[in-house]
Amino acid sequence: MIRQAHHKWEFVLEPDHRRVNNLAAELSLPHVIAKILASRGLDTKEKAERFLNPSLTDLFDPYLLPDMDKGVDRVMRALREKEKIMIFGDYDVDGITATSLLFLVLNKLGAEVSYYLPNRLIEGYGLSEEGIMEAEKRGVRLIISVDCGITAVNEVKFAKEKGIDAIITDHHEPHEILPEAVAIINTKHKLDSQDPPPAEVNDMAHVAESIGQVDKYPGGELSGVGVAFKFAQAIYRTLGQDETELEDHLDLVALGTAADIVPLVGENRILTRFGMDQIARTTKPGLKSLIFVSGILGQQIGTGQVVFILAPRINAVGRLGDAELAIRLLITRDETKASEMARLLDEDNRRRKDIDESTLKEALEMIANNVDLNKDKAIVLSSPGWHPGVIGIVASRLVERFHRPTIMIAADEEEGKGSARSIPGFHLYEALKECDEYLTRYGGHKYAAGLSISPKDIDPFREKFKQVSEKRLTDDDLLPRLFVDSELELTQIDSGLIKFLDLFAPFGPQNNRPIFQTRNLSVWGEPYVVGNNHLRLRVKKDKSVFDCIGFGMGDMVKPLSMKGIKLDLAYVVETNYWNDTYKIQLRIKDLKILGY
Repeated sequence: MIRQAHHKWEFVLEPDHRRVNNLAAELSLPHVIAKILASRGLDTKEKAERFLNPSLTDLFDPYLLPDMDKGVDRVMRALREKEKIMIFGDYDVDGITATSLLFLVLNKLGAEVSYYLPNRLIEGYGLSEEGIMEAEKRGVRLIISVDCGITAVNEVKFAKEKGIDAIITDHHEPHEILPEAVAIINTKHKLDSQDPPPAEVNDMAHVAESIGQVDKYPGGELSGVGVAFKFAQAIYRTLGQDETELEDHLDLVALGTAADIVPLVGENRILTRFGMDQIARTTKPGLKSLIFVSGILGQQIGTGQVVFILAPRINAVGRLGDAELAIRLLITRDETKASEMARLLDEDNRRRKDIDESTLKEALEMIANNVDLNKDKAIVLSSPGWHPGVIGIVASRLVERFHRPTIMIAADEEEGKGSARSIPGFHLYEALKECDEYLTRYGGHKYAAGLSISPKDIDPFREKFKQVSEKRLTDDDLLPRLFVDSELELTQIDSGLIKFLDLFAPFGPQNNRPIFQTRNLSVWGEPYVVGNNHLRLRVKKDKSVFDCIGFGMGDMVKPLSMKGIKLDLAYVVETNYWNDTYKIQLRIKDLKILGY
């Protein structure tokens, strides 16, 4: 009896053994930890130390970002001449936290500043003419976009006609034609200078991917709130303000960065690492209230708690309509109001979950009836009954289930609004560029994008997108991969290993939790199901026994209950907090039943 794995297991490229041994000796590391560091390019003492013990002093000069000097100069003028400023944000967590951060910073500096978030259901994503007309009503002379604006060519032109300047801060992919803004501060916007990055860049492990790309920012792909933070740093530096004051807002940076699923390497990792610490001691009444209503007060908060618990509550109000409540929650100093607003966000999140479930059910029925999964390498679905605010979540769940690029379009008689999600090896934004003849507007990056489309173009767009997917993807690409970092024996797992693994945090894209494989395990005792179809299991090898949890794997109880079963296990090592105690457990990523 053999049960095949759900994933294709692949071992990470084996690093040079001599370097691994040297690293283990120089830093007194367990061999397996040194091996994982080396396989991730952290193969010298200096690189490994900087990764394991990052510092805020490792952050790059914010003026290395393109147009930063122009953007700061324009803000200085606005401060001097007491011009009204409006921050124009996005309605997701990254945009909400970026808007909140820049509002708090400029407000403290004495700016006449307000904010504006587009209504998702009426205006859609990004800078809008409605928002610019509102800026005109407020007497605004300067708009600063956060987490949006890089494709807003017509909107920036419209603002200019109204006598309003624009500074674009964004992290999404630029089109060939850029807005005529005062400044475009974006990590993906090429630097004007062709000078190489500073010498120390070549020694910094967390910017390894930027080496050789002298026309790009060396700190990596920042989130939208990360770019806003760098802008705030530059403003403070120019004014001679104490930049350590900005560390109070690293809680917002960590929230937005983790929620936006950007690579957690380079500056993103540093900012999120210290931001998680700031969340634990936040002075923001709104964030404290949100942590309380979410049921995680007193618990250790990591990227998992942000992505699956806090972020959905911040997102929910924007998904269902007007996201302004989330801004008010994060900037308020009133504890009573904060508590009330946090409860409202929690209620909205419950409503959002109900809508998610009904939409997912409809989408699965459509796939069963209309999609040939043996032939189609992409899924494009549309319906007039779907809520535009939840289709991105549902698209992500379909990608998890079917492992192929997925686009969900909520279409009425006049317009279709789409959310797209992708898989490794398929650059979503580049694929949409090949289909732009059918799109009114689109934007995004490798793994996520949004689009607008005329209802009459949905069918031809679907066919074109499927053709692009067929061209760009192989059958092998559609098989989900599980990258295993190392073999591990149960005897090697103890509290000391956990302490070293914790230093790899915060975890996220390009810095995932290390995954281990142990072969030829026995089942110890009876496996059983807990919660919503989760597998509880104990495994044994030699004299070592460990508890395991397999989320969504309850269907494996019966085959694992057969006597004499042996299995190979792929898992991450973590601590489980239960009944006021911490205990080491193995979280199953996949398993292979070998037989008796």
